Amino acid sequence: MTTIAELADRIAHAVSADPAVVRLDAGSLGLVATYVPGGRVAGVRVASPTGPVVLGVVLYLDRPLPEVTARLRELVRSVAGDMAVNVELAGVVSTVDDAGGLPPR
Repeated sequence: MTTIAELADRIAHAVSADPAVVRLDAGSLGLVATYVPGGRVAGVRVASPTGPVVLGVVLYLDRPLPEVTARLRELVRSVAGDMAVNVELAGVVSTVDDAGGLPPR
């Protein structure tokens, strides 16, 4: 059985690899996160092994946002199973330069 920590980590890796994602983001209050032994997975909140999942993301603005968020929902479901997925858009970046030296993923 997959733990919540493992699930959050797998989701974070999959979402971070998407070319439209600049970075995961825990939000201004840091609430979009899953606490795991030794730390937290920022930008992914998993309430239970059956969901729901909340993603906090900063996206590149070169693709239609509804298309990207729908793809991210499906990506999470491919990793975690059929569950509710909410995508919270923490920001957009028009170019790599606007990202200000992209932080490590």
